[in-house]
Amino acid sequence: MKLTHPLISCICITNNRPQLLKRAVACFESQNYPNKELVVSYPKKDVFSPKIIRDALQNEELKILQIEREDEQSLGNARNTAINKCFGDYICIWDDDDWYHPSRISYQFNSMQISGQRYQASVLSRILLYDSTTKEAYYSFSYTWDGTILCRKEILLQNQYADTNKGEDSHVITFLSGRKLLYEIDTAPFLYIYIYHGENTWNYAHFENFINKSQVLDKEANDRILLILNN
Repeated sequence: MKLTHPLISCICITNNRPQLLKRAVACFESQNYPNKELVVSYPKKDVFSPKIIRDALQNEELKILQIEREDEQSLGNARNTAINKCFGDYICIWDDDDWYHPSRISYQFNSMQISGQRYQASVLSRILLYDSTTKEAYYSFSYTWDGTILCRKEILLQNQYADTNKGEDSHVITFLSGRKLLYEIDTAPFLYIYIYHGENTWNYAHFENFINKSQVLDKEANDRILLILNN
């Protein structure tokens, strides 16, 4: 029997960033997709993440799998380990840097279910960007935003992330696109806010390249985004 709502595992790789992890957990908790688990991977030296997870699990409806990793493990290998250990049929990348709309998982999953097609993954090609150093928000240019991927688990087991801390996911997108397995969503930028906060994996020059190609939002939209992020 085909499951209407297969289990989706959201992979969150964190490292001593309690405020960011709290927001990532809160965004996960608010998701309206019913069958989901959050997989949180943190290094052995991280003393904050286990406590945040314990606090979150006071909500008995939450499914959270925690993985303690070696301190020197790369982002790519940390994701591979989390994917191997999780229980989901699908994987959704859940970066702790960013903010997610309550419908993110359900919207992306449902968008793949197109009759007659064989999509195995979806990605957002339009998102919102927020620069916390200038407090300005942007509507992104069209791009396959790698960090927004939702993909069938078996695909990621066969095409693992690269053992590196940057650009670890590019070949996964290339593989899916080349085989026409990737559905690109360009109508729902509200699902994802990519946030630059000063401690991101990539430096500001990388983020600046993105915002230079994007459209700055007006004050009303900017204020709404700021309100969302401050709640």
